[in-house]
Amino acid sequence: MLKSKFLYYILDHFLSSSFHKQIAKLEKNEKKLVIFDVGCYRGIFTKSMLDLIGNKKYKIYLFDINKKVKKYISYLLRLKNIYYNEVALSNKNGKANYNYNQFFEAAGSSLSSLVKNEAMWNFTRKLVLLSRKEFVTYKVHTITLDSFVKKNKIKSIDILKIDIEGSEYELLKGAKNTLNKNKIKIILVEILAKKNFYIKKEKKILNLLKKRNFTLLKQVNIPSISLFSNIRGGDYLLINKKYIK
Repeated sequence: MLKSKFLYYILDHFLSSSFHKQIAKLEKNEKKLVIFDVGCYRGIFTKSMLDLIGNKKYKIYLFDINKKVKKYISYLLRLKNIYYNEVALSNKNGKANYNYNQFFEAAGSSLSSLVKNEAMWNFTRKLVLLSRKEFVTYKVHTITLDSFVKKNKIKSIDILKIDIEGSEYELLKGAKNTLNKNKIKIILVEILAKKNFYIKKEKKILNLLKKRNFTLLKQVNIPSISLFSNIRGGDYLLINKKYIK
């Protein structure tokens, strides 16, 4: 477990640190921030944002359906205006199957079965981690981003970070009204797909956001995902053109 925690920290912290700084620059003139950290896991993204936004007022909504996450982020939950939600943001309100990765929970734990069903990825990662554990599946509650925003009377979202291991398109479909009303300023999304389907999925997501007034600022491939696997991943930073000055 210590080895998997270390790997997660390296991959998340170093691969996305440049995005953190760029996001902070984009938000430097804002006095208040509303941040959605979807797939928060151990709160590395939220902690980085807190380190960078300084004395700005904020409300941060964290989402994860890993039952252990509340314990992992207890240090964040002691702070004011940070709200944890053990629910999955998706394209419908109800319940869905959640695939939990017991041997490397930071990778592949998702509503999507993409990583769970990728034999080469699983074999090589288990080999590195010296683990024989498998994925387990259980039911979790789901809600659309539109429903969550309406229920909690959230007027706008400054930063929407999405890292949900393959089910990112479903989340965006469930954010249709919020996107159409230009209520989201910045989106940082990880796209994950099989290598032979990746370009198609990338185009599908970027076109969806382009139609909602977003423009791509930066894209970075994630080599660690593609290594010894049939999966490809990348991080994408986009901004709503309404907010470009």
